[in-house]
Amino acid sequence: MATKPPRLPAIRSDKGHAAMALALAPVADSLVAAARARAQAERSRAEEDARSELARSRAEAERLLTEARAEGVQAAKQEAAAQLAVARREAHELVLAARRRAYEALRSDAVLALEERGASPEGRLLGNRLVALVSDRIGTSAPVRRVGPGALGAVAESGNRRVMIEPSALVDQTLMSLADEIAGLWA
Repeated sequence: MATKPPRLPAIRSDKGHAAMALALAPVADSLVAAARARAQAERSRAEEDARSELARSRAEAERLLTEARAEGVQAAKQEAAAQLAVARREAHELVLAARRRAYEALRSDAVLALEERGASPEGRLLGNRLVALVSDRIGTSAPVRRVGPGALGAVAESGNRRVMIEPSALVDQTLMSLADEIAGLWA
């Protein structure tokens, strides 16, 4: 069973939330398009692998069934059912592994793309909004500094409190908000 990425707390703020969502919209759109393309390719490969494995297993099960008939009909049915169950489980495992690889590749590519946008005008604008959001979240006049590749992360500390937003967290949040669409790619 594929594991879901951990749920991160939603970033909510009256200030800048709509602007941040608007700024992330092109990234979200490109993530969905990339996810669809990657998922379709991975799904096609996984289905072909599963069909091949299932065909091989069925052929082997048929061979075993023919041999087993000489020894007894009941023994043959049990062996074929066991072989088919193994083939189905293996095919299902191949599909799940392909889904996980596609999701991880999408996430990794999205984080890298977001980090690379850090130097663009949109990236600088998003960075400024994240700094303001972190400042608003910490609730003090604590200094906020930019961190990470592309300076798209922001962190502030005040006493024992720390607020940090990183590109990977933004991508994870975006992917979580698109969970239904991503799940629909496998249907």
